[in-house]
Amino acid sequence: MSRPGRWWHLLDDGRLQCDLCPRDCRLHEGQRGFCFVRQREGDAMQLTTWGRSSGFALDPIEKKPLAHFYPGTSVLSFGTAGCNLGCRFCQNWDISKAREHDRLQDQASPSAIAARARELRAKSVAFTYNDPVIFAEYAIDVADACHAEGVKTVAVTAGYVHAAPRAELFAKMDAANVDLKAFTEGFYEKVTFAKLQPVLETLEYLVHETKCWVEVTTLLIPGLNDGEAEVAKLSEWVVSKLGPTVPLHFSAFHPDFKLRDVPATPAATLRRARAQ
Repeated sequence: MSRPGRWWHLLDDGRLQCDLCPRDCRLHEGQRGFCFVRQREGDAMQLTTWGRSSGFALDPIEKKPLAHFYPGTSVLSFGTAGCNLGCRFCQNWDISKAREHDRLQDQASPSAIAARARELRAKSVAFTYNDPVIFAEYAIDVADACHAEGVKTVAVTAGYVHAAPRAELFAKMDAANVDLKAFTEGFYEKVTFAKLQPVLETLEYLVHETKCWVEVTTLLIPGLNDGEAEVAKLSEWVVSKLGPTVPLHFSAFHPDFKLRDVPATPAATLRRARAQ
């Protein structure tokens, strides 16, 4: 199911530029962006996954992970397909890198999701599995439907988004867990095919300019982003730029997708990071 997409403009050379995220994909007729779900049709953008889901699950809110947002409650989790990052370690790669959208379920209208959450007595609905940034229009519609039913909304996101869509999307979110993948531009460029600075800007924006509850998660990958100096700098940045009350989670990597030759994160690494 397709719906008109937002945040784009036509270029003088005839291409259409997507203005959703810092990738700034420039498309000819019929082409899709890096995320694979935003497609040019004529002189307009289409979101190809509106109203379609890759699956649902009823989870504890702590699994997002959110430790201080209605703890002990349930959250209805769902996602679509595609992603605007290219993380070589992606642990939801079968969803985020999906290229066959016929697998998606069609019966996922905003009103149906909100009603199901209420029926299951879920305190909130989480946009997760893949990044809600790439289906922002759909996420906003679902959030409106959820709020009408008294259900909260949660974004699990990498925070890789331009300022204008960021403001509109997160105005509809009650909480967010932002994946801060690492604390070096080198890691972001080589391992996620993205950039660090826009993510830092999103984090500062969310904490200081919205009412959205924010927690941060960093997946520690042996030999790539788990060095003591980097973890210390990351932690210091969170305290100095976001504040000492913003929770920071360190999670364990397991070999997957294109990093199957990297060992799983030892428990000792997580304990060391927590102590820092």
